[in-house]
Amino acid sequence: MWADYPFPLITTPASMGDYTDPVTKSATKMALTHNIIIRGMNSIYLQCEFITPESAAAFMMYCKCWSEFIHNHHACEEVAYFPVIEKAVGLEGISESNLEQHDAFLSGLEHFDEYIRNSTPQTFSGLMVLQILDTFAATLQSHLTDEVVWIMSLSQYPQLDIATIDASHGLYVRAHSTHTRLLPFFLTNHDLTYEDGIHAWWPTNSKLREWYLRYICTLVHRSSWNYSSCGLGGKPKPLVGVTWCTMSRIFQQNTTEVGPDLGPIKPPKAVLTFEGHYEGDVV
Repeated sequence: MWADYPFPLITTPASMGDYTDPVTKSATKMALTHNIIIRGMNSIYLQCEFITPESAAAFMMYCKCWSEFIHNHHACEEVAYFPVIEKAVGLEGISESNLEQHDAFLSGLEHFDEYIRNSTPQTFSGLMVLQILDTFAATLQSHLTDEVVWIMSLSQYPQLDIATIDASHGLYVRAHSTHTRLLPFFLTNHDLTYEDGIHAWWPTNSKLREWYLRYICTLVHRSSWNYSSCGLGGKPKPLVGVTWCTMSRIFQQNTTEVGPDLGPIKPPKAVLTFEGHYEGDVV
């Protein structure tokens, strides 16, 4: 069992289309970013029941970084992405559905933040984390998928220079991402082998910068990245304590419904994929 479960990853538009098309490339980069969030969520969901008082501090920091990554990602979108797109296409409010979806899971995420902030290694409860995640995780996963569909719909606006907007948005994100928390979380949850490795070029073509971020910036919270879905080199790694057998036992103990594959049944809203939604579908 790995971090592509129980909430499904997003199939990228580039895997089904043309990576040289600017809108497809933009939507694909967003899908890759959103998959980092989903892998982070799945890794928390699957590993939280195996946390002990001795390992809780590192895991709680990992949880904080996941949440900070989401808050930062959406704050950057709302400042340097959505309004710029609206101005470029001349349609105010075209991104409103994305903002509404941000609000839909915010209270659940803030509850998660509050619990992690107020917990100690001795009081931390993986079961409580599961219960809190269950209040908003499916809504979050659905939003992360829908937003990729929305970006693909922008291909109907020929006046939109999405590549330039992506570049400026990327610089804004880079300027607002901490080097010892957000960027290490990002890189240790980006699977370089995903979809046969066609996205291994992303997020940077600078090998020196990537090496610095992966192997130097990760030193500060090194123990926390043990809970990431990928190793420092960006390849999938086993999750702490997680096997189908142990997860089946835990979910049965917690009276969570268990499906025929010996795993928790996915929430109804978490089974959406990009497939089947293309141009013109504004969700």
